[in-house]
Amino acid sequence: MRFFSGPMDADRTHGQPLLVTTSWDDGHPSDLRVADLLEKHGLNGTFYVPSINSEGRPVMSATEIAQLGRRFEIGAHTRDHVSLTGLSPQVATDQILANKHWLEDILGEEVPGFAYVRGHHNRTVRSLVAKAGFRYARTGRNLMSTPGAHRFQVPTTTQFFPHSRSTYVRNYLSGGPSPRRTAILTTLLNDDRLATRVSRTAEACARSGGYFHLWGHSWELDAHSLWNELDRLLAQLRELAVRFVTNAGWCERVWRGGHDQALPFPGARHSA
Repeated sequence: MRFFSGPMDADRTHGQPLLVTTSWDDGHPSDLRVADLLEKHGLNGTFYVPSINSEGRPVMSATEIAQLGRRFEIGAHTRDHVSLTGLSPQVATDQILANKHWLEDILGEEVPGFAYVRGHHNRTVRSLVAKAGFRYARTGRNLMSTPGAHRFQVPTTTQFFPHSRSTYVRNYLSGGPSPRRTAILTTLLNDDRLATRVSRTAEACARSGGYFHLWGHSWELDAHSLWNELDRLLAQLRELAVRFVTNAGWCERVWRGGHDQALPFPGARHSA
């Protein structure tokens, strides 16, 4: 598993590179194509994989997961790809642990991270994920240019999907207005093609916050013919002054020693 990669060009970021992570949910077989694109451009990423998908979409085979795990970080995503907030603690615990143990048996190593299905979580679910032995968990909160304040509520910046303007605005309002989130929203509301909008969002994160987290689903890239756009975006990100990290690599730097509160990191202030 690789935690860090990529060049550091201090001149363009006043001494500190933008930290860039990508994460991909649901364990679809097309994740392998995402992995190939990430490697082509020298980026890193994290893939959150359920054991099966109760919605009927295919999930990578154990052989494919093991292959992917030799190149990138693998994270857990429940046994059946189900939201945990509507389940009893006992059933939710089974969903969490069954998936974790299954993945660790395939990979032969610890699975450090978890992604909440559909981003759904509450205090009870967060506690269960922590008790299961995960070191961090990723949420669905977006329009963020910092890693947040708690390791079991890690946010994202934007999904790689051509959302409508109204969707972006709803997400902005539901997550709480702030100057940094306003700057990100502004870049996503312009009329440029998707890759350009997202690249400019990364530049906005470099100016304020120091953190850019792209996430998506490879099955959506298939369904909406977004592969060329993703290829273009990754090439554009490569031109920025960045350090590419996995989610585990980022969280290890921010929450050294396992503390819930984020530690100071040069060039990446943590308030929203």
